[in-house]
Amino acid sequence: MTLTQSVLELKGEMLMLNVLRLYDINIENIESALQLKRDEAPMFFIQSPIVIDCSNLGEQGKLLDLRALRRILVKMDFVPVGLRGIADGMRAAALAAGWNILRTPARPPSKDKKVLAKEKKSSIAKSDIESEKVADNPVEPVTIQKSNMTIERPIRSGQQVYAENADLIVLSQTSAGSEIMADGSIHVYGPLRGRVLAGVKGDTTARIFCRSLEAELIVIAGCYQLLDESDTNLQGKPAMIYLDQDKLIIEPLI
Repeated sequence: MTLTQSVLELKGEMLMLNVLRLYDINIENIESALQLKRDEAPMFFIQSPIVIDCSNLGEQGKLLDLRALRRILVKMDFVPVGLRGIADGMRAAALAAGWNILRTPARPPSKDKKVLAKEKKSSIAKSDIESEKVADNPVEPVTIQKSNMTIERPIRSGQQVYAENADLIVLSQTSAGSEIMADGSIHVYGPLRGRVLAGVKGDTTARIFCRSLEAELIVIAGCYQLLDESDTNLQGKPAMIYLDQDKLIIEPLI
């Protein structure tokens, strides 16, 4: 056994990050908008890793108070991971403020300026927060060539299972504190507990099926719902979950 094998193991994993996209450098506006967003699902964001995307700030990003921004995030119990999409000349100030610099993922084709202006105007205090994968790839709708990944054993607390480019089928149960993810749909033939994320790469047609709905967090294509905060009467019952115009719909599984 080598020294490395006896001391540590280094490998990549598919985890979820929150990405805060900024359209405004006003710290007070950012704090107010972020607090509103956090209050929608406070338990989901506690100790949640977050990346700040400055791509939409352009040159005015140089005026952003990075130290104050970091203090705000820590105060709200986020875990700042780093900055991406910073303007030229921001690197030294970002490092001095304690930020890591992350590479910026490839962006989709730019939208018409009128469309962008309309989107920015409608956003709360010009900021947005969403979930993404650690791999720095934006959650965008894609066509997935699906296969099936079948798990026969129970998924225990602390375990994470990811079905890449596939539907995930769990023939047993998932435990509280576990996390199951799939690029396609998810089927659980026992109690569904813990975190469940379908359509991880943005497939809005993905669905979640289970024999007993007890999940802590439900996510499809980046749209999330905490079960405790939903108005469903299907907790502990068979259920099917799907997206309808960016809203999670929970229906009885017949």
